[in-house]
Amino acid sequence: MNESLPLLLLRWIEGGEPAYFLGLPELSPAAGKAFARLLELGAVVHDRLLDTWTPCTNCDCGADERAIRWVDGVPTAVCPISCEEDERLDPGELQLFRIGLNRFVELVSNAAALSGRPEEVAPSLWRLGRIASGRILLLATASSAVRGPGAFDRLRAIDKSARFTAIAAVASAAEVSLLSERGIDVVAPEEAFLPSEPGQPVRLNLERLIAGIASSDPDLLEINPMALAAAFGGRALQLEPRDFRVLLILVREANDGDAAATRDDLYRALVGGDHTIAPIGDEQVDKSISRIRRALCEARGLPRSMGTDLIVAIRGHGYRLVTAATRILIR
Repeated sequence: MNESLPLLLLRWIEGGEPAYFLGLPELSPAAGKAFARLLELGAVVHDRLLDTWTPCTNCDCGADERAIRWVDGVPTAVCPISCEEDERLDPGELQLFRIGLNRFVELVSNAAALSGRPEEVAPSLWRLGRIASGRILLLATASSAVRGPGAFDRLRAIDKSARFTAIAAVASAAEVSLLSERGIDVVAPEEAFLPSEPGQPVRLNLERLIAGIASSDPDLLEINPMALAAAFGGRALQLEPRDFRVLLILVREANDGDAAATRDDLYRALVGGDHTIAPIGDEQVDKSISRIRRALCEARGLPRSMGTDLIVAIRGHGYRLVTAATRILIR
């Protein structure tokens, strides 16, 4: 189970402010400690213990609710007429929590290493700040935030030429496409947030956000040289910087008439420049290509054996990225 606490909070916030939830969520030990950290940080606030409960289910007492009494240390919902309708309760179920929305949004901004305070630019739409690639990061705390008329007008007035990455729950592919045409790439919360840890209850997949990739085209390879980020079929590639540089050479050669990258070029990419002594032998380049093939296949859910169909070896020359199987977009 991916226990990302921000996903739980966004689900509860969806109904609007003030956002409440009842009872401690069932979490793993690590996520439970992360939840306690959210309480310390004020993103979740313990509001109170309930002193009333739901009415009787099989009784004609007519009461709209039952008072809660503590009997021998156990909370009990007491029927005003018949003890047969009394119900013993779990103390955890009586905990009422409120989500501190402003503080939660600040924690998301901090997790993205952004400075300054987030700004709510439209109902439930927050401008968090500018991320490493130059994009503006947005957070929609309700799915309706990106559908409202004029939701992005104020953003355009502030950041006229910027491209935006919005963390938003948008189910429709048509909506995602329409937003992309307007310069707003959508990343689903499930892809934006990583599982919570005791010391980091809010964690972001920064590679995914920096790339700003929202395409669902399974054959589209998108690459962002500035951010050292890439995605295949809309899923971020997990690559070390040196392997990213090798992939970038393959992409640029493929974009230039479907050409192959020479081993010399790939050597220089691996070691980071023209003036560094290249590794001896072909093994390092071959291992890098193998790691890139594996990452491509994992992103698309393909068998690893298909990696050789995506990047083919050219005997005595180097490697070529097969554009017949891939479309390329360099951002």
